[in-house]
Amino acid sequence: MPYMQSAILRANEVFARLDGFEPESLLEAIGEARGIRDGAESLGLLDVLEPNQADALRAFLDALPPGLDAAILAGLRSALERGVRTQFTWRPAYEFELRAWEVSEGSAGVLNMVISSPHPEEPTRQP
Repeated sequence: MPYMQSAILRANEVFARLDGFEPESLLEAIGEARGIRDGAESLGLLDVLEPNQADALRAFLDALPPGLDAAILAGLRSALERGVRTQFTWRPAYEFELRAWEVSEGSAGVLNMVISSPHPEEPTRQP
């Protein structure tokens, strides 16, 4: 899923960067987002994708089970509130699943989130 990898790489550039990491401004940008899709849209994370790929990713994010969606957003907010970076990974799986672990002390360290899901269809290429 090349479009998923592009989006994950962009998210990691934003939430796990070594230089210029500004958790307060990221929290402000996420604002009152009620789900990952809203947060991704407000941060411009889908802007790195072609329009058909962005639409496919929106559909994928909309398909996340509500509890999983809420857990991802809550974990991200918690990490940002404490100044901890977050790194995301996606892997194909039979079911939706979230694995998360954190290695941190104060604001040093990282929250790792691995999102597993059935492999969504690839969007058709635009000419």
